[in-house]
Amino acid sequence: MTLSNSRFTDRLNTNYVPSDCEVLEIRTLLVDPTEEIARIDAQIAEMESSLVQLRKKRGLLQQPIDAHRALISPMRLIPQDILQEIFLLCLPSKHNALIDPNEAPLLLGRISRHWRDVAYSTPMLWSSIHIPALDYGHAPPNLLLRLEKIVAVWLERSASCALSVSLYDFVNRVDYNPNLEEHPLVLQLVAVSRRLRNLGLAADAEHLRPLLQLGPEDLPLLRRIHMQTPSNQRPSTNLLQTPTLRDLKLSVFGIEDLLALPLPWSQLTTLHLDSNGRRTEHGRQGGVDLDGALDVLRQCSNIEQCEIRVTKRSEFSGSAQNQPPIIVPRLHTLVISGRILLFQTWIADLVAPNLRSLRIGSEPTGTTPPNQECLSVDIASNRFTSTSILELLRSFPMISHFRVLSNAYFPPRVATR
Repeated sequence: MTLSNSRFTDRLNTNYVPSDCEVLEIRTLLVDPTEEIARIDAQIAEMESSLVQLRKKRGLLQQPIDAHRALISPMRLIPQDILQEIFLLCLPSKHNALIDPNEAPLLLGRISRHWRDVAYSTPMLWSSIHIPALDYGHAPPNLLLRLEKIVAVWLERSASCALSVSLYDFVNRVDYNPNLEEHPLVLQLVAVSRRLRNLGLAADAEHLRPLLQLGPEDLPLLRRIHMQTPSNQRPSTNLLQTPTLRDLKLSVFGIEDLLALPLPWSQLTTLHLDSNGRRTEHGRQGGVDLDGALDVLRQCSNIEQCEIRVTKRSEFSGSAQNQPPIIVPRLHTLVISGRILLFQTWIADLVAPNLRSLRIGSEPTGTTPPNQECLSVDIASNRFTSTSILELLRSFPMISHFRVLSNAYFPPRVATR
């Protein structure tokens, strides 16, 4: 009798208790199958041992094969100039390169010795850098020294390339001690000022002073400045006198007269202005009213994109007397925002034949690429009277997309064709 024709088959998986004689019978029945299992286990162990040996032998063969194949890999055969172009395409396109080992350009130096040599010898890869915020009053000294060293090496690798640099060092803590005589990172930027082309600054004005006091002769390549300073600080404006400046974004406080800023207004092509009033013992001073915003626009004869936030109350009721018209032939995007903005009448003397996007509302929303074939207008209804809306429509008969928003805030913009 075998397991296949065992007479105990119908007793399996039940609570049946065999008798003593049946126990002996079952034990006899299991002898041969148990011995067979032992033989099979021995064969499996032998085969597994053989498999281990084969895998080891395969690995020993695969290593030199992979090494030789690497010599003829397509990436290794790419000429250095093409590899450099590929590396450049790995850089971020919407912001400066980050000091991050998991992103280009630092990542490119971690792949292989050849890639590292190519990356480190390509100055354009290191021509942009975003320097993150660090609290110099509380951060560990070793961390600060490491950041300073990284920035120094980064700038050295950029050789003679024009630089795009952003330095964000905002500290809003009440226990922050700004008594730092010389900000090391700012001094590093001062040392390469003649190569600065695009500059983004958001930091304590006192810390930035060595950089802000540079004159045009120290910044021959500077084309873009994006600057933000904390509340109740009015930064030095020497930096703004640079005649090569084309793109300006200012978020500062307490400026009484924007036109008094030593800016090359007529040369600007992109302008973003946000100037709140500054708290003083005599109340809030400074800020931008609508008339002031239009005076600025009037001076920017080559402007293409303009966004101004009105922060000072005024009710615009028509063109200023004895003022020339606002002629901006290249303007394609205009955003006028502000919580206290109110148009009693539209800007009758605005001449903008290439205007493609007009937005009038509350807070700055950022701009989108304008449609080259039509004019889109978004307005907040609580910023206009019924008369001024009609005047706006008469001024722009080519409007193809028009939205009147009942709330003070713009929703996300939906692209239209």
